[in-house]
Amino acid sequence: MKSFFKNSAIIFVVLGLATFLSYLFAFFDFQEATIIIIYMLAVIFISQTTSTYIYGLAASLISVLAFNFFFTHPLYTFNVSQPDYLFTFFVMFVASFLSSSLTSKLKNEKIVSQERTKQVLLMEGINKLFQNFPLQNALNATSHLISESIEGNVEIQVKLDQVDFYSSTKEYSINTLAKKTKANLSFGEQIIGQIKLATNEPIKQEWLNSIASIISQNLEKIDLIDKQNQAELKIREQKLRNNLLGAISHDLRTPLATIIGSSDTLIENASKLSEEDKTLLLNNIKEDSTWLMNSVENILSFMRVEEGFHLNTHLESVEELFGDVLSRVISHTGTRVELELPDQPIYYPMDIQLMEKVLLNLVDNALKYSPKDSKIMLRAYVQKDEFVFEVSDQGQGIPDDEKKKIFERFYTFKSDTAFNRRGLGLGLAICKSIVEAHHGIIIAKDNKPSGTIIRCIFPYTGGQYENTAH
Repeated sequence: MKSFFKNSAIIFVVLGLATFLSYLFAFFDFQEATIIIIYMLAVIFISQTTSTYIYGLAASLISVLAFNFFFTHPLYTFNVSQPDYLFTFFVMFVASFLSSSLTSKLKNEKIVSQERTKQVLLMEGINKLFQNFPLQNALNATSHLISESIEGNVEIQVKLDQVDFYSSTKEYSINTLAKKTKANLSFGEQIIGQIKLATNEPIKQEWLNSIASIISQNLEKIDLIDKQNQAELKIREQKLRNNLLGAISHDLRTPLATIIGSSDTLIENASKLSEEDKTLLLNNIKEDSTWLMNSVENILSFMRVEEGFHLNTHLESVEELFGDVLSRVISHTGTRVELELPDQPIYYPMDIQLMEKVLLNLVDNALKYSPKDSKIMLRAYVQKDEFVFEVSDQGQGIPDDEKKKIFERFYTFKSDTAFNRRGLGLGLAICKSIVEAHHGIIIAKDNKPSGTIIRCIFPYTGGQYENTAH
């Protein structure tokens, strides 16, 4: 009824103004054709501003009656004194009606075009949301986007991989009698969810089906990517498992065979061996046992890293950390190891056990690839907003194309100066994971004139830190 009264008011106001203008033109003795054109223009304007073509048809009929009543003799009656006026009325009505119909058609086409453009933009917006945000955030943003478009409330329910997702908007006041429009979200025949719209104005089901189809396509794409990632993760885990088993079976067998062989020799020929030979065999057993212990520790650390570890972080003294590592290294090797620290003490938030593991692995690598009479340097310092520690050796060095590879799992660098057996290729990979967990980076640099520097760089705020565990 509100729309009817509004459109009716437009008709009478516009035709009233047209009649007033026609009176002015008639007063100045303009021809009847001019008055007819004024009424036709009024009908076109009414067709453009009213909601349906029915009002244009009504305006055409009323304009003919008004022309007859006000401007044909006898005036102010609907009588027709001249038969040719009937033909004039007919032509005027047809012309007005055709103009009204054409205007209404163009208006409707414009509305349809605007709606299509609006729908395309909405669909593009939905696609971008699902491409750039996690699923739940994308659903929330999609709900608000559709809600703004229809000026109504939206509810989306999705169940994907046994996980329920839900999003809704309640920004608009909806009439309690308003009917909800809904559509299913599906992968082919499999229904995975539903979208519901509640608006005061009816929503076309075809439009909602198109929106549901776009959302379903994006959900299917996300599901496919998740399944691909899961498959790749399983392949990666299987590859890691195979590499680990291969490394264990290949690299641990040799020291075990040496230990068993040396033990058998001692047991079976103890009386025949000299003290020097016995000492040599015992040293071999000790070295291989130590290597095995370090390898097992690396394997356990690797498994912990793969499973995901939590840092037990506290503000620690770097000087004490380096001192503990240095004391452990010196007790196991005769290689010259030096320590260089700044005069001012450095305190840094770290998991002390894990950071000690990093330093020990770096020193172990330096020992492995350094000549016996060379020097290994442990340094720590602060520059600007960074805390840095590094382990340098005077060995053969690492080619540029292998400087990044050495931090990969199961990768071992082949060196002519390596005096110990080949490792499992886990030590530096573990170091990289621990350093990155502390928000740092680890890199390999050349040590002039020869050797390698493994440098760990961490963000530094001058020791201002709250004790936390994460």
